[in-house]
Amino acid sequence: MRKVVLFVCTLFLAATMSSPLMGATAAMQHDDNEQDSLVMCDDFFAHLVEFSHEQRLEVARRKAVVDSLSTLPATPTERVLRLACVGDMMLGVNYPSPRLAQNDGRNLLDDVRSYLVDADFALGNLEGVLLDQGGVPRYGPDSKNAHMFRMPQRYAMRFAEAGFDFLSMANNHTLDFGAQAINSTIKSLKGAGIAYAGVQNMCEYAVVERDGIRYGICAFAPNRLMCDLHNLALGERLVKKLRNELKCDIVIVSIHGGAEGPTAYRVTRKNETFIGYSRGNVYAFAHRCIDAGADLVYGHGPHVVRGMELYKGKLIAYSLGNFCTPFGMNLNGRCGYAPVLLVDITPEGEFRGGRIVPAIQPYGVGSKIDATGTVIRELQTLSRTDFPESKLVIADDGTLSVKE
Repeated sequence: MRKVVLFVCTLFLAATMSSPLMGATAAMQHDDNEQDSLVMCDDFFAHLVEFSHEQRLEVARRKAVVDSLSTLPATPTERVLRLACVGDMMLGVNYPSPRLAQNDGRNLLDDVRSYLVDADFALGNLEGVLLDQGGVPRYGPDSKNAHMFRMPQRYAMRFAEAGFDFLSMANNHTLDFGAQAINSTIKSLKGAGIAYAGVQNMCEYAVVERDGIRYGICAFAPNRLMCDLHNLALGERLVKKLRNELKCDIVIVSIHGGAEGPTAYRVTRKNETFIGYSRGNVYAFAHRCIDAGADLVYGHGPHVVRGMELYKGKLIAYSLGNFCTPFGMNLNGRCGYAPVLLVDITPEGEFRGGRIVPAIQPYGVGSKIDATGTVIRELQTLSRTDFPESKLVIADDGTLSVKE
């Protein structure tokens, strides 16, 4: 059953969909025309999926069970929300030639789908753009740097079918095919009822209201035109805006940063670089966001998992690695870990534990549950090593708790 989504994506510039982002077209070195200028997000957008007949029968069945227990004495219980967070996702490409999974990608997330659909709120990183054809490629197809990810626009529905409520656009692949691709990605996500954020001066944050809870999400990356991970003051400002001005109950920050590759699994607490580019200090940025009022910070970008910590009672997951990237990426060893991080949190933002669901990525087939639990042991070791002061406890079965 698709979740009902209501989100707000507010801009700081013009107020019409047809207006270009000031200076963005020039900055991206594209022709100044209507098709290739950046659109702006609607102030409000709602998406509703009608219940099927079978779903209505199931609701009636569940209600009957509840009614049968109504004579039992009521026991006060604390309401706890479950968030599901995952890393990078690129489900297949149509450029320069198609590399798409069987059944048009419909089964890539079958193994892990229930954890996402059953969560109160599910988030991930969209590592690429949604565009059927066209756009201006960043590199030529024969370039050694030609790692460009253009997914079919219909794949927005693959994310919706998997239960995602929010996808971050703040990463180094959002600019792979220029402004036309950004416009198309936004249109596709809106059509699928999925919130998004991360492009500077365009859609810097999203607000999603669900079951009486108001979620505020902002996303950052150290790349051009993205909400800048180097700018700690911007992170603080957006978190405070979501918390204080927009009255969000739960504030979540997504970060795409840090060095990349099989050896980039440590949190250095310093500014990190990759092939000569500054990738930010994810430790300092995450702490600044928690200080400003964020309830959860989760990261991706290194293509490997990194340790987790509790800071001021709030969870920071520095990298969840790749989650569903069946083609065009290294999936060997630790690059193939694909965990689902489940975070339990009260409506007031208090951490109440959670769970790491272990999964891996065999090439070309998507995310699969890993009965060996290898990624749990990896996260145990990294979390103890990099954050010995943290009170986070990761049990052997992946359960998260707080050290007494």
